[in-house]
Amino acid sequence: MISIADIQTLLKLPADGTWSPTDQAALLKASAAVKKRIQAGLGVVVDGDWGPKSQGALNALSDEDGRAWIICKASSFADPADIRAFKRCKAQPGKTDLQCFKVGDNGVGESGVITSQINTAYIAVHHDFMVSRWGSRHAAWLREVEVIANGVRFTAKVGDRISERGRIDLNPACQVIINKDAPFVIDAKWRWL
Repeated sequence: MISIADIQTLLKLPADGTWSPTDQAALLKASAAVKKRIQAGLGVVVDGDWGPKSQGALNALSDEDGRAWIICKASSFADPADIRAFKRCKAQPGKTDLQCFKVGDNGVGESGVITSQINTAYIAVHHDFMVSRWGSRHAAWLREVEVIANGVRFTAKVGDRISERGRIDLNPACQVIINKDAPFVIDAKWRWL
């Protein structure tokens, strides 16, 4: 059976045995030949196409209960200051939503849920993680994840998408759970449930 360190070696990455967003990104970009070698080691269909079954087998290597932790940074989003910054930007003539998302947040996740509230914990994850696990962003919406941030372990739902692979965003409900005031960027890890 192949190990995480073996896979990292095949991907020409530091073989530290801890699966990270950088490792996942390299895997998704790897050639079909490399993916086939990894699939053979995982004991799944060897076709060079990295889908949910291949990802599931990889996830099973990383934890005793079969769910891989993804090491990342966690940042705050959809908090009151973030909403104010977005609104200030939008008040300027000609500013688009895309431009304003670079400075703030509108408080509505790409999934359609209201993220700027303290009742339901939502996080934003990168598109690649949604696709590798569920096949599409849309299939990943509202899926549960487990997060450890600021020393607190909790469950949240995927409600939005973030453009940075090595980061997740935590909404105000998450911020209450971990007792951390926004803005922040802290060490964290997360995994699909």
